[in-house]
Amino acid sequence: MSVAMGSILVAAGQSRRMGFDKIFKAFSNGLCPLEICLCRISRSPLVEQIVVVVSKENVEKAKEKISTLSLDKEITVVVGGKERQDSVYQGLLALDRKWSYVMIHDSARPFINEELIEKVYQAAVEVGAAVCGKPCSDTLKEVDPDAKVLRTLDRSKIWTVQTPQIFRRTLLEKAYLELHAQRKLVTDDASAIELLGEAVKVVPYTGTNLKMTLPEDWEVANLLIENNRLPPQKH
Repeated sequence: MSVAMGSILVAAGQSRRMGFDKIFKAFSNGLCPLEICLCRISRSPLVEQIVVVVSKENVEKAKEKISTLSLDKEITVVVGGKERQDSVYQGLLALDRKWSYVMIHDSARPFINEELIEKVYQAAVEVGAAVCGKPCSDTLKEVDPDAKVLRTLDRSKIWTVQTPQIFRRTLLEKAYLELHAQRKLVTDDASAIELLGEAVKVVPYTGTNLKMTLPEDWEVANLLIENNRLPPQKH
């Protein structure tokens, strides 16, 4: 399969809920989430360039981590913005214009793999925008500011959406221009596409794609690594 895609790896968050800088902290296998994501994304034949978006204070740290990896992909480090969408936009500006598709992935999800990337990519080629996710298994309730239940949502229509998210580049650029024009904030890039009224396809994924947000998430991820669910990937 020919290369058609550049990737933006978002790593500019503050990790406030985690309590420490989770992106640069090493797991028990000696690699941090940033290194693991880079190694695993670089294994995909669909991705040739990776733009890593970090905070200003972490630029040198990111470059140092990257220098220890023997990867055959072009990797660029850029400074992110105030909001996640600002960071993604900076990454988009840094991507080579030749890529027809763009993959966006959160570095807090170190369990990305080639199979998942290909599944989401194929859906993006079909529709123009695709994300991975899974049907919600919990009962969901809308509550007021006092934590009183307003209503129960129909969970049969609710999916939890994750990254990677892959888009036709022209569509993503149009969505971001509209996002800026409307001065709206979104929590994921698919939401920007939705503002245009364009379709986004959700690709079912039942594998491990844990996002590390709280300290307990870090512990679970580390246990999975120790149990060889995510072996060392330094080349």
